[in-house]
Amino acid sequence: MKKYHILVMTRILPQHALGGMQKQTMDLCEGFVESGHRVTIFTTKRNDGVDFEEIKGIDVHYLSPSKPGYYGHGWQKACRKKIQQLHAESPIDVIHSQSLGARYVINWAKKNKIPIVSTWHGTSLTEISTFFASASKHPRFWHWLFIMPYRMLKQYLTMDLAVRRASKVITLVSPTLEKNMKLFAKNKVITIPNGITIPEEEKRNDNEKIEMISLGRIEKEKGIHFAVQAVSKLNEIDRGKVHLNIVGEGPYLESIRELIEHLELDQYINCHGRLNDENLDAMFNRCQIHIMPTTRQEGLPLTILEGMSYGLATIASDIGGISGVITHEFDGFLIRPGNVDELTNVLVKIINDKEMRISTGQNARGTILEKYSKERMVNETLHEIITVVES
Repeated sequence: MKKYHILVMTRILPQHALGGMQKQTMDLCEGFVESGHRVTIFTTKRNDGVDFEEIKGIDVHYLSPSKPGYYGHGWQKACRKKIQQLHAESPIDVIHSQSLGARYVINWAKKNKIPIVSTWHGTSLTEISTFFASASKHPRFWHWLFIMPYRMLKQYLTMDLAVRRASKVITLVSPTLEKNMKLFAKNKVITIPNGITIPEEEKRNDNEKIEMISLGRIEKEKGIHFAVQAVSKLNEIDRGKVHLNIVGEGPYLESIRELIEHLELDQYINCHGRLNDENLDAMFNRCQIHIMPTTRQEGLPLTILEGMSYGLATIASDIGGISGVITHEFDGFLIRPGNVDELTNVLVKIINDKEMRISTGQNARGTILEKYSKERMVNETLHEIITVVES
């Protein structure tokens, strides 16, 4: 099989912040390299000033001037300059755009006859839905009510659709995105669900406490405060049976800590910040319940797959692509987004029914083994990329 130079363009990586899209991007790139291809990543600036590093055979360029995790005029100028330099040194065969990543090189790619394949985790329209679901009645709420949706709609019309039209193939992480994505792109959309490295199965110790986990980037729309509130609503006996571990970092973490203190839950809940892979693996293996009460319209959150792969009984919001993974009361539990009473009721049920807790977790692991491996995700994505290059 011929080997190709794949340029991956993305606004954010795990080196910027923990998150599902970041991890999926690196998993794909590592898989491409393992298959013998050359992979270069263009992404935004890092806070520590590092502008280049090699990670597992992947050349990663952090372009300046730009704001970490955000596109803008600095990114636009930097990537246009850098792509010409890279192509002159080592010709690019294909561009893999993570969502809007390739927006500012569309004309250059067309001129140089370099195809674009894009992968989407959501769109600006789903961001509008998320905004309305999570916006608080802050004094500036009415200002944001008009300004933010306008900005997101403008981005959808001027950026989302441009990348979509320029892409030879569009891959989606969840079938729930298909209806929206097929506008102007009906015959080139394919769903390739996220995949993960599936851990070895380990026997759990029967601890006195039932350990629970909520993880991800700590933002308000991720809904982790609902998990905290649910613990507070448990009666004293049930609350004494559990311990909630919050893993991750982000702008809403301090608010979560303040809520825990206000509800006097310090002995029942710990915030661990960001954990390395080894410590996160140990944490998953210690836990029995995974809670993801998000209000964000997401394609397919990797944290759902990770929790299920460890055999955890998962409680998650019925939103975005989550219901495409979880079958209610078989391999997990679905609740209405933001409904603390529903979350509390499910917790009471599985805290006090060990057999249900264990069987749900076992079924969850079976679902991931059958449908959501990293190898499948990499192979299917690479197949689409190579087909486009060779067509």
